[in-house]
Amino acid sequence: MIDLRVAAGIATTVIILAGCQKEPVAAQPTSGICDRGAAESLAGKDRIADDEVMRLTGATIVRQHKPGDPATMDFRQERVTVETDPTTGKIVRAFCG
Repeated sequence: MIDLRVAAGIATTVIILAGCQKEPVAAQPTSGICDRGAAESLAGKDRIADDEVMRLTGATIVRQHKPGDPATMDFRQERVTVETDPTTGKIVRAFCG
C-alpha cells in the first residue's frame, strides 16, 4: 500500500508542475468553412493571392479562374472560387462552393 507521505508528495509535485505550464494560446477558428459574405465582398478588388483569400474568407481551398473557364459543379463548403478578369486583373465575382 502506498505510504500517505509518498501520496502527498506526489500530489504536491503534480500541483507545482501544473502551475509551470504556459497559458494556452487562443486558437484561430479552423472550421475551414467559407464565409459567403466575405467571399462576395472580394468582387471589384484587384486579384488577391490564395493565402490572403483563405485568410479573408476562412476557406481552406481556393479555386482561381477566368470567367467562362470550365469548373466542376460539386459544392464544397470549404472552397472559395474567385473569378478574375485577365485583362483588368479585377475580381469579377467570388463565391463559396
